[in-house]
Amino acid sequence: MSVHLVKLAVGIESIDHLRERQKQRIADRKAAGDGPVLRILTRNTPRRDDELLADDGSLYWVIKGRILVRQKIIAIEPATAADGTPRCAIHLDHKLVRVHSKRSRPFQGWRYLELENAPSDLPSGAVAEQEPPPEMAAELRELGLI
Repeated sequence: MSVHLVKLAVGIESIDHLRERQKQRIADRKAAGDGPVLRILTRNTPRRDDELLADDGSLYWVIKGRILVRQKIIAIEPATAADGTPRCAIHLDHKLVRVHSKRSRPFQGWRYLELENAPSDLPSGAVAEQEPPPEMAAELRELGLI
């Protein structure tokens, strides 16, 4: 059975903001002589890495409390942080694939996302569901509507 990962995009405001941040990380890695690699470092290594890589696993990004986009996981390997601590590097495809918006509660690190719980991709050219303005969202929450 396929499995995916879900991770919070901390400090990210939108899909475009995530795209720009990742472009900057790729440019920084190129400047350091590492090539155009897009990776994230995590403290823990996924134990189900064989499933993630064999079944086209993806990392689903939570932006502002909603799963909005995913990226295919290309590789998982041991790495070392700048301070010398051991980490896990999850290499991602550069392409961001928009998915049907799905609410997600806050959590730390990453979590497994089973195939049946993963949001489906949006059709090509479709517009993603937009969040209401913050004031409206707060009022809708008070009314129990969202």
